[in-house]
Amino acid sequence: MKNKLNLFSNYVLELNSEARERDVGSLLGWSAHTLSDILGFDSAWYGWAQIDANGPIIHASTTLNLPGHYYDYWTGISEQDLLVEQFLKNTRSTPTYDRHGRSQTDGMQGLSDAYGLKKMTMAMALRPGRAASLWMSVYRGGEAARAWTQEECAFLQCVIDHTADAARRVALRDEKAVDADASSILVNDQGVAIFGVNSVRERFGHIWSRHDGDRLPPFLTEYIDQPGEHILIDRGLVAVCEKAHSDMAFGLQKLTLRPLRKFDLLTPRERDVARVLASGKSHKETARILGVAPSTVRNHTQAIYAKLGVDNRANLAASVPRVPHATEGLDAGLTRHA
Repeated sequence: MKNKLNLFSNYVLELNSEARERDVGSLLGWSAHTLSDILGFDSAWYGWAQIDANGPIIHASTTLNLPGHYYDYWTGISEQDLLVEQFLKNTRSTPTYDRHGRSQTDGMQGLSDAYGLKKMTMAMALRPGRAASLWMSVYRGGEAARAWTQEECAFLQCVIDHTADAARRVALRDEKAVDADASSILVNDQGVAIFGVNSVRERFGHIWSRHDGDRLPPFLTEYIDQPGEHILIDRGLVAVCEKAHSDMAFGLQKLTLRPLRKFDLLTPRERDVARVLASGKSHKETARILGVAPSTVRNHTQAIYAKLGVDNRANLAASVPRVPHATEGLDAGLTRHA
């Protein structure tokens, strides 16, 4: 590598710039493509994993220039992964593997030959006490593939540490973009939280015991694959599950929790009427805007006042959220749970 310091400095500057515009998944995709040019590798496998004495657990992952079945193949040889074996011996190491080197297992040889991965290395940004840490495995293919140098391995470790920190900051920024009373987390399809667990614990500690670790409480796990807004009356919560945009490449979902409001107990049509009335429109104007009869608006108004416990327009306006939740458009798919 030439001008190592300049390359590292430029990468970090670009990383921080990209982090202002991208979500977590998009940022990691940018990182993999950028590093492939800087370090000269052909393909990569990256995401969040947990590595302990029992071996690796992949919580969420995606690939660069590798087929979709790569993870399934690796699962079959994971106990023979020499990169993991080296890492377990020294968790601050950046292990390497050479298809023609002295240290071999049948599993590593099979993986290498199946995908043409001749020189491998990996780096992980460990998060002590957390279930998921960012890692990236990178591969050079072809018989003429260069061996990984110590300098390149050290460079990869440094940039993965910085990338993990940038991803955390992006997740925190996205969380702050929701309602002031809400907290958002990114979770995989098994309910393991990748980001946001600490803020949820602080705000909703009564429903998220530390005994749950980084895993969703069982009563929330069932909503991971149910996009939309869920009213949990008995818990006094609203849970909103939605696709996490480019984070879906990792199979992640975004779950947002906030306290239940009286406004949430209105029907979708009552919400529409309440919002328009709260904006200062008359019953007649509201009827025209919503395409209903004025008598329908008056009937809805009576129900709205009763449910919200208000008796005039000023109190109604105070009861309607000033900034509608980002998923209010999903009212039609709203579900209630007693």
